[in-house]
Amino acid sequence: MKISVVIAAYNESDFIADCLNSVKFADEVLVIDDNSTDDTALIAKQHGAIVIKRKLDGFATQKNFGIDKTKNDWVLILDADERISAELASEIQALTKPRAAAYSMPFKNFIGKKLLRHGGLYPDHHTRLFNKKLARYGQREIHEMLDIKGEVAKLNGPVIHLTYANYREYYQKVKKYAALEAKVSSDAPSVARIVKEFGRRYLKLGGYKDGFAGLVSAVLLAYYQLELRRLRREGV
Repeated sequence: MKISVVIAAYNESDFIADCLNSVKFADEVLVIDDNSTDDTALIAKQHGAIVIKRKLDGFATQKNFGIDKTKNDWVLILDADERISAELASEIQALTKPRAAAYSMPFKNFIGKKLLRHGGLYPDHHTRLFNKKLARYGQREIHEMLDIKGEVAKLNGPVIHLTYANYREYYQKVKKYAALEAKVSSDAPSVARIVKEFGRRYLKLGGYKDGFAGLVSAVLLAYYQLELRRLRREGV
């Protein structure tokens, strides 16, 4: 089957080349660029990608726009800080006659060079490969989900996700995404739910096995709920 890759990007000059190098097997690569002010667009073009500039007005909307611009039925969605592993690339290329409507794949999430193996962060399956005739992103503009008509099968090869360069970036992204969710959700988590989230991540799902990184991750994912509660109670 022929595959189109869609990558939504903004100021990703440090990441975009490695991302593009990991999908050389694709028949088409589109980078939907949110008017980057760095060399993202130039680097993407140098690596053979089609660059389309479009101001971001929502993550789901941006991805659906890119999907509509592809010329092939099968689409693979990536972020610039993600890479398709060699194992996953081989699996995808072996899908000559796919029977499922879409495929999910495990993510390996990193803080710096530390792989998070526990706390619900591995295997962290996301559906990113699909037949665009049978799948499209829904209206939720943050933590966007695909609406899929048909079976979702699992692939085994991982996506390498360079999630956060360091703990400071992790904290900053937690605050950013909590603020975005507060604008589209009326949810205000209870204190009990926030405490439970930490316990689930750190104890039940074994985040403690990842050492200090696991502790920080569990704290920040609980803090996400706390920040969402604060913003919703303030009417943000």
